[in-house]
Amino acid sequence: MILEPVKFIADAMLGRLARWLRILGYDVVYESVISDDDLIARALKESRVILTMDRNLVERKSAKNSLFIESSDYKEQLRQVIIRYNIDYKSRIFTRCILCNEQIDTIKKERIKNIVPQYVYMNHDKFYNCRRCSRIYWSGTHRIKIISKLNEILKDVNR
Repeated sequence: MILEPVKFIADAMLGRLARWLRILGYDVVYESVISDDDLIARALKESRVILTMDRNLVERKSAKNSLFIESSDYKEQLRQVIIRYNIDYKSRIFTRCILCNEQIDTIKKERIKNIVPQYVYMNHDKFYNCRRCSRIYWSGTHRIKIISKLNEILKDVNR
Protein backbone atom coordinates (compact mmCIF):
# COMPACT_ATOMS: atom_id res chain seq x y z
CA MET A 1 0.00 0.00 0.00
CA ILE A 2 1.40 3.38 -1.05
CA LEU A 3 0.85 6.11 1.49
CA GLU A 4 -0.14 9.53 0.25
CA PRO A 5 2.25 12.28 1.30
CA VAL A 6 1.11 14.39 4.22
CA LYS A 7 -0.75 17.58 3.29
CA PHE A 8 -0.51 20.78 5.29
CA ILE A 9 -2.29 24.03 5.96
CA ALA A 10 -0.13 26.81 7.36
CA ASP A 11 -1.47 29.69 9.42
CA ALA A 12 -0.89 33.32 8.49
CA MET A 13 2.46 33.52 10.34
CA LEU A 14 4.08 30.73 8.30
CA GLY A 15 4.14 31.88 4.68
CA ARG A 16 7.87 31.31 4.25
CA LEU A 17 7.62 27.78 5.66
CA ALA A 18 4.71 27.06 3.30
CA ARG A 19 6.82 28.20 0.35
CA TRP A 20 9.76 25.97 1.33
CA LEU A 21 7.51 22.93 1.80
CA ARG A 22 6.08 23.60 -1.67
CA ILE A 23 9.63 23.72 -3.05
CA LEU A 24 10.03 20.23 -1.58
CA GLY A 25 6.90 19.18 -3.48
CA TYR A 26 4.42 19.07 -0.62
CA ASP A 27 0.83 20.25 -0.81
CA VAL A 28 0.58 23.27 1.51
CA VAL A 29 -2.43 25.54 1.65
CA TYR A 30 -1.53 29.03 2.77
CA GLU A 31 -3.72 32.08 3.04
CA SER A 32 -2.34 35.25 4.57
CA VAL A 33 -5.72 36.03 6.13
CA ILE A 34 -7.80 33.18 7.53
CA SER A 35 -9.69 32.79 10.79
CA ASP A 36 -8.80 29.97 13.18
CA ASP A 37 -12.24 28.44 12.68
CA ASP A 38 -11.89 28.45 8.89
CA LEU A 39 -8.35 27.07 9.12
CA ILE A 40 -9.50 24.18 11.31
CA ALA A 41 -12.56 23.49 9.15
CA ARG A 42 -10.46 23.32 5.99
CA ALA A 43 -7.84 21.13 7.66
CA LEU A 44 -10.52 18.68 8.76
CA LYS A 45 -12.33 18.70 5.41
CA GLU A 46 -9.12 18.14 3.39
CA SER A 47 -7.23 15.93 5.88
CA ARG A 48 -4.45 18.44 6.38
CA VAL A 49 -2.03 18.94 9.25
CA ILE A 50 -2.25 22.44 10.70
CA LEU A 51 1.10 24.19 11.05
CA THR A 52 0.86 27.07 13.49
CA MET A 53 2.74 29.28 15.92
CA ASP A 54 -0.49 29.92 17.83
CA ARG A 55 -0.43 27.88 21.03
CA ASN A 56 -4.13 28.58 21.69
CA LEU A 57 -5.02 27.10 18.29
CA VAL A 58 -3.07 23.90 18.97
CA GLU A 59 -4.85 23.48 22.30
CA ARG A 60 -8.30 23.46 20.71
CA LYS A 61 -9.83 19.97 20.58
CA SER A 62 -10.95 20.45 16.97
CA ALA A 63 -7.32 21.16 15.96
CA LYS A 64 -5.98 17.81 17.16
CA ASN A 65 -4.08 17.22 13.90
CA SER A 66 -1.73 20.16 14.30
CA LEU A 67 1.90 20.95 14.95
CA PHE A 68 3.02 23.86 17.09
CA ILE A 69 5.96 25.46 15.30
CA GLU A 70 8.50 26.36 17.95
CA SER A 71 10.86 28.75 16.18
CA SER A 72 10.38 32.01 14.32
CA ASP A 73 13.32 31.09 12.04
CA TYR A 74 12.11 29.47 8.82
CA LYS A 75 15.14 27.16 8.69
CA GLU A 76 14.33 25.72 12.10
CA GLN A 77 10.65 25.53 11.17
CA LEU A 78 11.49 23.51 8.08
CA ARG A 79 13.77 21.19 10.04
CA GLN A 80 11.05 20.66 12.66
CA VAL A 81 8.42 19.70 10.06
CA ILE A 82 10.80 17.44 8.11
CA ILE A 83 11.88 15.59 11.23
CA ARG A 84 8.39 15.36 12.79
CA TYR A 85 6.72 13.98 9.64
CA ASN A 86 9.71 12.10 8.24
CA ILE A 87 9.47 14.16 5.08
CA ASP A 88 11.23 13.00 1.95
CA TYR A 89 12.88 16.24 0.93
CA LYS A 90 14.55 14.89 -2.21
CA SER A 91 12.21 12.90 -4.45
CA ARG A 92 9.46 15.53 -4.96
CA ILE A 93 11.61 18.65 -5.05
CA PHE A 94 10.57 21.26 -7.64
CA THR A 95 7.32 19.50 -8.59
CA ARG A 96 4.86 22.05 -7.22
CA CYS A 97 4.20 25.72 -7.96
CA ILE A 98 5.56 27.77 -5.09
CA LEU A 99 2.96 30.48 -5.68
CA CYS A 100 -0.33 28.63 -5.98
CA ASN A 101 0.52 25.10 -4.76
CA GLU A 102 -0.50 23.28 -7.97
CA GLN A 103 1.54 20.41 -9.44
CA ILE A 104 3.73 21.58 -12.33
CA ASP A 105 4.02 19.80 -15.67
CA THR A 106 6.59 19.61 -18.43
CA ILE A 107 5.86 21.98 -21.30
CA LYS A 108 7.35 21.87 -24.78
CA LYS A 109 10.04 24.44 -25.28
CA GLU A 110 8.42 25.78 -28.44
CA ARG A 111 5.28 26.75 -26.51
CA ILE A 112 7.10 29.22 -24.28
CA LYS A 113 9.44 30.87 -26.79
CA ASN A 114 7.87 34.31 -26.46
CA ILE A 115 7.13 33.98 -22.75
CA VAL A 116 10.56 33.54 -21.14
CA PRO A 117 13.57 35.80 -21.70
CA GLN A 118 15.49 34.97 -24.89
CA TYR A 119 18.64 34.12 -22.92
CA VAL A 120 16.71 31.58 -20.85
CA TYR A 121 15.08 30.11 -23.95
CA MET A 122 18.44 29.72 -25.71
CA ASN A 123 20.24 28.16 -22.73
CA HIS A 124 17.67 25.70 -21.37
CA ASP A 125 15.87 22.75 -22.86
CA LYS A 126 13.47 21.66 -20.12
CA PHE A 127 10.64 23.87 -18.98
CA TYR A 128 7.71 23.34 -16.64
CA ASN A 129 4.51 25.25 -16.11
CA CYS A 130 1.78 25.52 -13.55
CA ARG A 131 -1.60 24.55 -14.90
CA ARG A 132 -3.38 26.93 -12.52
CA CYS A 133 -1.40 30.19 -12.64
CA SER A 134 0.64 29.54 -15.84
CA ARG A 135 3.98 30.38 -14.19
CA ILE A 136 6.94 28.95 -16.12
CA TYR A 137 9.84 27.21 -14.36
CA TRP A 138 13.25 26.07 -15.59
CA SER A 139 16.41 24.72 -14.04
CA GLY A 140 18.39 27.91 -13.54
CA THR A 141 20.96 28.97 -10.99
CA HIS A 142 18.17 29.52 -8.46
CA ARG A 143 17.79 25.73 -8.18
CA ILE A 144 21.44 25.36 -7.29
CA LYS A 145 21.06 28.07 -4.63
CA ILE A 146 17.93 26.41 -3.22
CA ILE A 147 19.60 23.00 -3.02
CA SER A 148 22.63 24.56 -1.36
CA LYS A 149 20.37 26.29 1.19
CA LEU A 150 18.52 23.00 1.84
CA ASN A 151 21.80 21.16 2.35
CA GLU A 152 22.81 23.82 4.88
CA ILE A 153 19.48 23.66 6.73
CA LEU A 154 19.35 19.85 6.73
CA LYS A 155 23.05 19.01 7.10
CA ASP A 156 22.52 16.77 10.10
CA VAL A 157 19.18 15.21 9.11
CA ASN A 158 19.93 11.69 7.91
CA ARG A 159 18.54 10.71 4.50
